[in-house]
Amino acid sequence: MENNDLMLLYTTLTKTELAQMYLPEATAAVARRKLNEWILRNQSLTAALLQTGYGHSTRMLTPAQVRLIILHLGEP
Repeated sequence: MENNDLMLLYTTLTKTELAQMYLPEATAAVARRKLNEWILRNQSLTAALLQTGYGHSTRMLTPAQVRLIILHLGEP
């Protein structure tokens, strides 16, 4: 993992920003919707995020939530 990748694990991001890292060719709305789908389909990720105060309407992701998403979905 490069230095820039490590910084991503400790950064607050909007859900849209993170989604567009995974799907840079998609529009912001499509990328965010797809990320939401991936989160909902991954039950262990959803459970872990809920423990951090995450909700479906969460717009800002804490560094802990960003780390969980990357751990479960892989690096963007």
